[in-house]
Amino acid sequence: MAKKVIFLDDSKSILKTITYTVSDLVSDGVITIETYDNSELFAQHLREGVVEFDILFSDINMPGMSGYDVVKTARSLAQYNKKMIIALTTEISEESKKMGKEAGFNGWITKISSPEVMKSTIANTIRAINAKG
Repeated sequence: MAKKVIFLDDSKSILKTITYTVSDLVSDGVITIETYDNSELFAQHLREGVVEFDILFSDINMPGMSGYDVVKTARSLAQYNKKMIIALTTEISEESKKMGKEAGFNGWITKISSPEVMKSTIANTIRAINAKG
């Protein structure tokens, strides 16, 4: 069964690039994707319980609500507390990564990573989810 992956980033061009990057995973039935370019709207949907995902990739620096705050919101809600949430950001400092771990991110990849890194991260995360049952 395909895993539902959400990408949250305020840049529509980044979201288009990511959608293109993972298009073969979508066409192969490995994942389905949804994108959000508004962190506050996404957080509202989390609080309302109207969004479902297996894996969330979230940018950190977004207007209105940071990725750190989005993850804290998700982790505060029982239905999302155990979900896989991975930072997808330009932030590379150890301090940012520490803040991300404290906020509740499960992993961290940079936007400058290759398409292969994105695909392998998704594949590895799906394997981890499947291993948990």
